[in-house]
Amino acid sequence: MTDLTSTLTDNTFGGLRLHLPLGRWIRVARERQLLANLSDRQLRDIGVDDATAAREAARPFWDLPRGR
Repeated sequence: MTDLTSTLTDNTFGGLRLHLPLGRWIRVARERQLLANLSDRQLRDIGVDDATAAREAARPFWDLPRGR
């Protein structure tokens, strides 16, 4: 089975490799959803406070972190 994210991010058109942001958007949206569902204890374990986690989770999917 093909990984959907790989399919969306690594397309080839006429020998030209295109990198679509859609796959990155999907990954980041999922990570933010997971972050929003972490317990207070889990957030403390990764060194993130509630306010920072809520702010990051509320960012729109197209607002990618630097370097992504």
